[in-house]
Amino acid sequence: MPTRIQPTITALQGNLTDLAPQRGAELIGRWIGDLESADWRGAKTIHANLVSLQHQLEGGAPDAAKIKDLLTKLGEETGRAAAHVEGNTQKQLEELAEALQQAGNSL
Repeated sequence: MPTRIQPTITALQGNLTDLAPQRGAELIGRWIGDLESADWRGAKTIHANLVSLQHQLEGGAPDAAKIKDLLTKLGEETGRAAAHVEGNTQKQLEELAEALQQAGNSL
């Protein structure tokens, strides 16, 4: 999972309106695959919200309000999950949580 964190942060910190929806859906697809077998508190909620976000991006007309809400929720959930991880991964997840919330707030 840590190898997916930095590319996701980089994508979120860019101009989201310039990010192709398919690229976002691709990044999300990788996370969904990782989370399908995860067995830690919050994984199922994060997984469900990622699936919803992926559907928004793959649909013909993404709803900016729904995407904003999902990014914000994912940031909050990722921040809570980071509290249960140790070491460098914890710091990376905290950075990801912040990037998700900032991305949600920027829409």
